[in-house]
Amino acid sequence: MKVLIATEKPFAPAAVEGIRKEIEGAGHQLALLEKYTDKAQLLSAVADADALIIRSDKVDAEVLDAAKQLKIVVRAGAGYDNIDLAAATAHNVIAEN
Repeated sequence: MKVLIATEKPFAPAAVEGIRKEIEGAGHQLALLEKYTDKAQLLSAVADADALIIRSDKVDAEVLDAAKQLKIVVRAGAGYDNIDLAAATAHNVIAEN
């Protein structure tokens, strides 16, 4: 399984290393897309991701269309206002907080 951390505003390095330890320790792959400036970068990075961890980044129908394997989006922060829940449901993607 490939887990993508996609954040325009990066997590603290210690947080990323903690996530990496857990993901890779479970035998999965971690990919990191930080400080991206163009949505096309996100669309490309999410194409083969099974799970997506975001902060305030927008996950809309276009992102979900590009993410053919995506099963779950986890938002680190409060609320779901940056995730299109109807589009996630239509794509059978779970949204967690």
